[in-house]
Amino acid sequence: MNSPGSPQSGAVASEARVRLEAMYRGELKAVYGFLWRLGAREKEMEDLAHDVFLTAARRLDTYDPSRPARPWLLGIAFRVFSQARQRKQATEELPELLEDTSPGPEAAVALRQARALLQRALESLPEVRRATFVLHELEGLSVNEISEAMDVPAPTIYSRLKLARDEVAQAVSRLKLAQERQEATR
Repeated sequence: MNSPGSPQSGAVASEARVRLEAMYRGELKAVYGFLWRLGAREKEMEDLAHDVFLTAARRLDTYDPSRPARPWLLGIAFRVFSQARQRKQATEELPELLEDTSPGPEAAVALRQARALLQRALESLPEVRRATFVLHELEGLSVNEISEAMDVPAPTIYSRLKLARDEVAQAVSRLKLAQERQEATR
C-alpha cells in the first residue's frame, strides 16, 4: 500500500492530474453547453463548470479510464446543476445567444428565434426530463451512457426520453401558436 509521501503516491497523483487536465481541455465546452441547455444563466456558468471539475477531481477514483469521460462528467454536471438549483431556487433567464455565423440576416434571425423557442420549450420540462432530452438529443449520448451518468436504470431513461420528446413537441407547438397570435395582433 502506498503511503501519502511515497514516490508511488506522487506518481499516481501526477497521473490523475494529467488525466483531469486532459478532461478539462477536451470536455469544458461540452460541460458549458450542457449547463446552458439545462437552463444555467450565463453569469453562473463559470462557477458551475468550476464546481463540476472540482467534483471530478475529488471523485477521479470512481472514473473508469477505459470509458469515455463525457458521460461521467455530464452526470456530475447534472448533479452540480441540480444542487445549485435546489440551493438558489432562482428563476431562470434565457442566456444571451452566441454570435451567429449564418449566411444572411434573415437566416440569423430565424436561427436565433428557433434557438430561443427550443430553449423556452426545454425550460418548460421538469429538470430530470430536460437533462435526459439534452443529453440524448443535443449531446448525442446513448441511453446506456445517460443511464450511467445519471445513475438511473435504462428503462427509466427511455421513459423520460419519450415523455420529454412529447412535451418538447407540445411546448414548441404551443409557443409557435402563441407567437403567431401575437404577431397577428400587431
